[in-house]
Amino acid sequence: MKVDLRLNPDRAREVAFLLLEALKTNGIFGHKELPDDAVKEVAKELDRDTLLLIVTYTTALDYMRNAEELWKSSLNTLKDEEVNWVFDPDSVVKRGKEELLRALEKHGLAKKKHRDVDIWFTISETLSKKYGGKLTALFEEYSYDVVSMFEDFLKNRKEEFPSLSGMKIFPHWIRSLKEKVTIPVKRVEELPIPVDVHVARATFTTGCITGRYSAKGITETVKKKVIEVWREGLKGTDIAPIEMFRPLWLLSKHGCHYRKDGERPKLEQCPVSSFCVDGKVVVTSKRVEIDT
Repeated sequence: MKVDLRLNPDRAREVAFLLLEALKTNGIFGHKELPDDAVKEVAKELDRDTLLLIVTYTTALDYMRNAEELWKSSLNTLKDEEVNWVFDPDSVVKRGKEELLRALEKHGLAKKKHRDVDIWFTISETLSKKYGGKLTALFEEYSYDVVSMFEDFLKNRKEEFPSLSGMKIFPHWIRSLKEKVTIPVKRVEELPIPVDVHVARATFTTGCITGRYSAKGITETVKKKVIEVWREGLKGTDIAPIEMFRPLWLLSKHGCHYRKDGERPKLEQCPVSSFCVDGKVVVTSKRVEIDT
């Protein structure tokens, strides 16, 4: 259909300031944590290389599934001495795919069995054979420049790093690593915001993008528009687009998610209530309908 969407970057900038301030104080609807923050409960007990691997493997499976359940499964697998070898690339390669499948299934880590196992095994094989099983060696190859790394992953490394080399997952991965581990990444501010259902929904409900549009799910058009409005809106600020993933995700998950048939039950508690648009905003994995 015809795309009739207007980007409102000035509005996005104002929304960003308010959401980040709310995040620092009382949280957004009282929440500050993302599903991947669950790893903090074990982070102090782990060395940096292991923590990097846990975040990397788990994030690689973070597509079309419940993130809270994913991280719960990941941590249960980590705590289980019988199967926690899955987080060691050399052990994965040595044991093979069949044993890996059984191990990933034990605590529900592999949902799409063969695809998830293929992703996990391929990443393990690449890290084991090319980087001595160390993620730091991979980052060193790019001098920790995540923009150069992003561009190379998108163009040349999809077969070696399936899922991680995606337009959404790569910046999502870097964001998570940066927040969990001290790692000297450079040019983070140039990465695009990771666009999932929550980020897209919150971008539309706050009127950062307005107009009319309908599609069967989060299309490339939607993703590009969301990336563009946050890139433009945050120019000249100290805010990196990937920093907006957390507050927008929380805003949607705990607020905009409840918007239905014109009803906005969380409006009074919303930190950006004055920006909440009238009209129709439906954003799910299977349907996008905007009329604002």
